[in-house]
Amino acid sequence: MATLGDWSDHDNKKYVGKLDRIYVSMTEYYEVGYFIDHYLKNRNYAVSNANRDKVTAALEKYPGKAPFKRDDLNQYLDNYWKK
Repeated sequence: MATLGDWSDHDNKKYVGKLDRIYVSMTEYYEVGYFIDHYLKNRNYAVSNANRDKVTAALEKYPGKAPFKRDDLNQYLDNYWKK
């Protein structure tokens, strides 16, 4: 999985419109960063580097295969976070 990088990277042209709301492209730094921050905010966790690192570490261990559905990732992270 890619790590967070420059937020100016362009979105994956394959994931546009509705698909972009359903799937997360793990090769797109901006999209991964947005997903992580959105996850933290929606779960009422502080958006901090420590929490971003925790989510990133969990995503690196995600056993699923691409394409990565946001709902599946959210469920996985919810279970991972409770450990």
